[in-house]
Amino acid sequence: MTLGATYSVAEEEIRSVLSLFSQLGKSRKSPDARMDMPTFQSRLSAMPVRAQHTLQQALAGLAAQAPTEAPDKPMLLKLAEHVAIRFALDSYERGELRVNAVKQVLDRMNTEIEALRKILGAQEELMASAGLSVQSHTDLLDQEFWLQVPEENKKEVLISEEAWCVPPRNIRVYLEDMLRRGELKTVNEVLLNYATCIAMDAPEARRTVAIGISDLAELYGSGDGSALMDAIRRTGNQLAVEREPELQMLVGATFVRLSQEAAAKRCYAAIHQALASLESIEIQRPGATQSLRPRIGAEERLPEFVEEALRGGQIPDGLPEILALMPQATLQYLTNRFGHCGFREDCELLGNMARTLGDDATNRMIETLQTAPAPEAAEVIGLLSQLDPDAVEQLLPRRLEQWPRAAHDRTVRQLSSVPAEQRARLLVAVYDFLDVMIRPLAIDEMGMSGRPECITKLMYLVDDDLTPGFARVKSVEALGRLRATRAGHSLERILDAKQLWRWTYPSELRIAAAQALILINPPLGTRKVSSSGIDHKDLALGPTDPEPNASVIRQRRYARLKLSRNVIMTTINLRENFKLSIPELNLGGGIGSGERNLTPGSIVVLKMSSGVRPIKAQAIVRGARPQALAFEFVEMDLEERARLRKLLLELGSLPASPAPINRSRRRGRIALKY
Repeated sequence: MTLGATYSVAEEEIRSVLSLFSQLGKSRKSPDARMDMPTFQSRLSAMPVRAQHTLQQALAGLAAQAPTEAPDKPMLLKLAEHVAIRFALDSYERGELRVNAVKQVLDRMNTEIEALRKILGAQEELMASAGLSVQSHTDLLDQEFWLQVPEENKKEVLISEEAWCVPPRNIRVYLEDMLRRGELKTVNEVLLNYATCIAMDAPEARRTVAIGISDLAELYGSGDGSALMDAIRRTGNQLAVEREPELQMLVGATFVRLSQEAAAKRCYAAIHQALASLESIEIQRPGATQSLRPRIGAEERLPEFVEEALRGGQIPDGLPEILALMPQATLQYLTNRFGHCGFREDCELLGNMARTLGDDATNRMIETLQTAPAPEAAEVIGLLSQLDPDAVEQLLPRRLEQWPRAAHDRTVRQLSSVPAEQRARLLVAVYDFLDVMIRPLAIDEMGMSGRPECITKLMYLVDDDLTPGFARVKSVEALGRLRATRAGHSLERILDAKQLWRWTYPSELRIAAAQALILINPPLGTRKVSSSGIDHKDLALGPTDPEPNASVIRQRRYARLKLSRNVIMTTINLRENFKLSIPELNLGGGIGSGERNLTPGSIVVLKMSSGVRPIKAQAIVRGARPQALAFEFVEMDLEERARLRKLLLELGSLPASPAPINRSRRRGRIALKY
């Protein structure tokens, strides 16, 4: 049996050793108090054998460190610290000293060591003068003590109710070592136990643990989320009942830190726990959460949560529960985001998120559509059409009668994001209530929907001689896109009708009818074209078919043409008109650069020089960037359109078939289509 196991050292004996070190240090600094070596050896020999043994152990430990550690402090001071730590460690291993009393013992030892420190060293003063923080010497001794505790004893302490006594830095070192070893169960067990200490009766324990949990927040967020969620719950419970003002601030700061860690790690179950705890805290301490909510920043991070779900293509587990706790902010963001979507998968996902908010969200959107001003009400049409198309069909026509043209355009744009079946049905329902200038855009959307529900309405527009020419051409093109076999007789009539020596209908309408008939019935269409007097070259510029499985919402109505030279267009309806240089143009619109930018949704009248007579058209601005302005034609006399076709055939290369890969989903890209 070793001497250390036989003898028990009294605290007073160790303090007398430390006092002797102080006297020796003083004798080295002051000639008047000089102590010669025989005197020091004599006084040391007179001490109890138990104290001498502790000193020998400390010397052995110090000698073991000497080859690897730089002499950052006087050797005598380091020896004194080793003696204090060796005593605390021996007492702890014999069961004479519990963990919660170690710091108190070391604090008393440090009183003796402090005198020696003042005599020998000025390192801390140098650090302080350099602006560096200096840790408490007792804390340093406590950390050193922990490092020397046997490995098996560390876990025993950390899963006990005395875990709060261990410095957070020491817990971190232990847990990081466990993580490196893959001991995840141990890590979780220690973290769960440490969090329980936040509710201990002793204020000092609660204070220490609150600070410690904040320091360990990253480790709480490193696992499967269970420890983080439990720590948030326990901290929230303590905050709800804490009555000491200083501890309220500390526990509140810990709660915020854990909640922020949950948000940063996208641990949605833990975020949900934080929001639920806030509700509980508010019930028990009204007003206490006002300063906590902004610091947690869950609502501020809502866009991040939604955007990450869109990038991942699915709603992460736990996110719906969080959204349900912030219904108003969630609905507002989903509504705005839906209006800026460029891909159908994103719209569907946003609709699914909105469904998780329940009937209250749907009813709120219905109320907005029913009573809000036009700009605000128009923004809910797309998302509400995903959830309750019947309500949109019932309310929207009446609202359109009260709205300006810009809101009508926004309505069609919103409906373009809706699934095809609902889109077709709603477009037909609202068509007659739309502004005349916006109707051609709605007709295009009907044709691009691929749904037969639109055919009856489109055939009525084609057969009605009162339908404006531009809308009639658009209706014929839409029937061709839909392969509407019922429209064959109407298209043949447009191609064949004559008045004496000339054709009854304008050339643009006849070209559109020929192109549609070829799509619907190729053999019949080919025969009719051969006897129609239509130049085959004029048929080269036609409407494009929609890709049924395309992700992008706004597919091109016509193939893009790059002109051999830029065309100059001039606005003629603005207070300050300006010129546009157009490098790309087709029968649906174009893109160019100008001296000014216009607000999207603005209507402009454009004039471009072409031979003797200029070409005029009305267009709606689709996108305006510093160097690019996109526009879409909404009204044009058919004779003007015929001259535009001729100009495009002269200046534009014949369009190549669009490759599906060019229309695939690209995250973060907003395409301008015309």
